[in-house]
Amino acid sequence: MKKYNLLLSVCLMCFLLFVFYDTRIVSAFDDAAREFILSMRNDTLTELVTAFTYVGDAKVLAALCIFGVIGLFLFRKWLSGILLLASIGLSYGLNLVLKNVFERERPLGNRLLEEDGFSFPSGNAMVGTSFYLFSAFLLYQKYQKPWILWIGAILPFFLSVSRVYAGVHYPSDILAGFSIGIAFCVCLTVLYKSLNGKSTEIQNNKNTYL
Repeated sequence: MKKYNLLLSVCLMCFLLFVFYDTRIVSAFDDAAREFILSMRNDTLTELVTAFTYVGDAKVLAALCIFGVIGLFLFRKWLSGILLLASIGLSYGLNLVLKNVFERERPLGNRLLEEDGFSFPSGNAMVGTSFYLFSAFLLYQKYQKPWILWIGAILPFFLSVSRVYAGVHYPSDILAGFSIGIAFCVCLTVLYKSLNGKSTEIQNNKNTYL
């Protein structure tokens, strides 16, 4: 539990740091990181990034989540299915609340995509991290392969960077969304282990009684 508390604390501190995106330090970081990422643009990479950025699109995430939940329910994995649904539904709702609280406008120039709504924190980074990372955690529970967790972390990271490359987010939007997405996944993981442990204990008690 201590490691989860530590990770949560780090994530929340990172988020609080980027909340002050108007400060000189964060603004300088945004300008330098954004300039570096945009300088990498070329035709081939732009085509790849433009396609890849849709991995975090709300419709794609919703479709993947629905298929995942249906599959889990078919195998009677009720807790996993409910928490997987929460990884998108609750994180998406929280993201809307945070965006309307901070009301940060998106970058104006160098856009490859047209996006509406506010910029901070990035919804693709926040919801994508919560969903893909928690999905990887659930898969890891079954297959016990470390590379599953690595993919679950790397996929939303590159997805997030692609949003800066596309010109629709500042780097601080991404890192803030990434931080909250990880924190949300940690909370779901702790909840899963707690409830799953109690369920196993109850089942063992029943078997002993029988």
